[in-house]
Amino acid sequence: MLNGHFENCYGLKQFDLPNINFSRCNKAMIYAPNGVMKSSLSKVFDDISKGTATSDRIFRNVVSSYSVTHYTSQYVFSSANAATAPTATDRIYVVNTFTDSFEFTKETVSTLLADETTRNEYNVLMAQFSGEIRQIEDKLRMLTGLTKPQIKGKIIADLGLGSTSDWTDIFEKIHELIDNRQVLDFLNDCTYSELFNDKVLAVYSKREFVNSIEEYIENLNTLLENNPILSDGFTDRNAETLGKEFAKHNLFNAQHTIRLKDGVTVIHSLDEWNAVVNEQLERIYATPELSTVFQKLKKLLTANENVSRLRDIIIAHREIIPALRDINSLKIQTWLDCFSKLDTPFADYYDRISQYTIQIRALYEQAAAQSARWQAVVNEFNRRFRVPFEVQIENKANFLLKDEAPNLSFKYTRGVTTQQSATLKKDDLMVSLSTGEKRALYLLYILFDLERIRQQASAGGGQFLVIADDIADSFDYKNKYAIIEYLNDLGNTPGIDLLILTHNFDFYRTVKSRLGVTRTHCYIAQRDEEGVVSVTEFKYQKDFFKNVVIDGIKDGNIADDDKKKLLISSIPFYRNLCEYSGKDDEYAKLTCFLHLKTTPIDTQSVSIEELWNIINPFLDGVSFSGVDENYYSAIIRIANSCVADNTNEVLLDNKLVTAIAIRLLAEKFMQSIITSNGQTCVDASSNQTREWYKQAEPFLTPEQKAIIEEVNLITPESIHLNSFMFEPLIDISDWALKELFTKVTRL
Repeated sequence: MLNGHFENCYGLKQFDLPNINFSRCNKAMIYAPNGVMKSSLSKVFDDISKGTATSDRIFRNVVSSYSVTHYTSQYVFSSANAATAPTATDRIYVVNTFTDSFEFTKETVSTLLADETTRNEYNVLMAQFSGEIRQIEDKLRMLTGLTKPQIKGKIIADLGLGSTSDWTDIFEKIHELIDNRQVLDFLNDCTYSELFNDKVLAVYSKREFVNSIEEYIENLNTLLENNPILSDGFTDRNAETLGKEFAKHNLFNAQHTIRLKDGVTVIHSLDEWNAVVNEQLERIYATPELSTVFQKLKKLLTANENVSRLRDIIIAHREIIPALRDINSLKIQTWLDCFSKLDTPFADYYDRISQYTIQIRALYEQAAAQSARWQAVVNEFNRRFRVPFEVQIENKANFLLKDEAPNLSFKYTRGVTTQQSATLKKDDLMVSLSTGEKRALYLLYILFDLERIRQQASAGGGQFLVIADDIADSFDYKNKYAIIEYLNDLGNTPGIDLLILTHNFDFYRTVKSRLGVTRTHCYIAQRDEEGVVSVTEFKYQKDFFKNVVIDGIKDGNIADDDKKKLLISSIPFYRNLCEYSGKDDEYAKLTCFLHLKTTPIDTQSVSIEELWNIINPFLDGVSFSGVDENYYSAIIRIANSCVADNTNEVLLDNKLVTAIAIRLLAEKFMQSIITSNGQTCVDASSNQTREWYKQAEPFLTPEQKAIIEEVNLITPESIHLNSFMFEPLIDISDWALKELFTKVTRL
């Protein structure tokens, strides 16, 4: 049960949705030409589902209101009553035509999750894991000078990990590198943020700074070659580190001595060692080769407070200068130094994190086994749709265990014999797809929502209403049939009512047939000249010509205007048959009933019986037994009767006769204009209405030109049709044809 009344809702000035009894058939369709009501109606229902206020986007000062009933649920809104804010409902879901921006809804993500027991185990483990990580982040924050939100991203970038990496990946990488950590004393007196903030990094990238570092290292290595203690293989840093090792292991306390490479100098104590090393360093640092470059470096580091801090570090620890040659390596060594200074040894942290990872991975595998129903959605999409990509779910366990949307990837393939493939994310794929392919991708995301609704409905979760707004627009035929299969799945699910809106008549007829929509649930929407939309039962659900026109005239008894109207309506159809079957003479004769001609038949003098005699070979040669009269007089009289008919039905025979009469009247008027201005008006071999208009145009008033141009615009699409396509004629509103007929008669 569904009905509603709408006023001033997104262009719906006034509209009554007739009562649809879904208890008898849970599927219904509304055929509506573009611009009549589809998008407006679906937008209102979208507002109802989301609890959003409805308005009129053009006439903003009018009161927008609606009252909708779906079984026992009532949805009432008026913009005049601000106190009655609408409440969102999960009972209504709208499949919109298309939007460039689409993601999974929160409701769907929540229902994709794994069972409660698995999720509880996961949450306990993640709480413990997160506690460990918080402790590590707190310590790293103090060691680095970074904020907690910065730490993880900086580590991932500096260690060269992927953008999707997590703390488990970080620990694995640190574990891999930790044995290669270099002991750098200068890191005890500075922090990561002092060495690698944006201002300092800008200095590192300057050519002058890089050249100065290279010059300093080159000069230092030259000086080390002839030093009695140091060399390029035993640098100042090695000498300082060795001194610490001497002290640690009591080398000199055990009465050992060290003879230097000059063969003369003997070191007897740690103090002597430090004194000799410091003396050599001071000599080297004081040489012009280093002091000049060092002064140049200090000068480069005076721009601001951040850079000045680096200057102080270099002055206090000249041994840092060679390390500045490779900033990426220095970043890694800085992180290794930080992890070595955690309150708990890194190895202990690593062991605990590894255990958490193993247990969490086991839960992931357990959860992935529960993803079958969602994988089935993807598999069904891959099977049904013909698109150049195959869909894959990458994070099955993540979206099942966490409040996280499924991460879909798309394998794009081209070629058959020699295939090329690439795996892309949604946003990267979208830029390369056609309009139809984009719509298919959009529909995939919708299918997850619809699967959620199907599950809820199948489990007895109540009555749901799904509204599909032009869901097949811009799809090729194969993919349209894929959509029809999905609609059929929905229509066969107890607890779901399906309302399909479309402007595509071929899609309308196919869905009606495939889904078994009852005749009383097939509607057509029309808008009158005042903007009021009406919805009535759509009569033409099968072949119009076979089941209406031919059935009405095949006995040859064309005795009244209803029969003559059907006979006239059949002219375009039989004219096409003559064209396709090579009956050129008959084709030319039938053209004389659609245009004002003199040969091979005079349109204004031919009779109804003569028309019958041309088409009766297609009707087993049945003889004419009706009431004969002049064809031209009959069609004008019948057209006047059609225009005067105020019925709210869509009557194709009325529209066809009116369209043909409009053209004949327009051509008769132009013929009189042409001849009255001293010119000859002859039959045109093709496009006669347009050819005569060109000839008559210089003699027409602006108002007359506008009317004839409207005739040229509407009547070719209305009259040149066949039994497979009369959508243009259906789409033209009755009032537009009636109004044009009235205008032409007044010329």
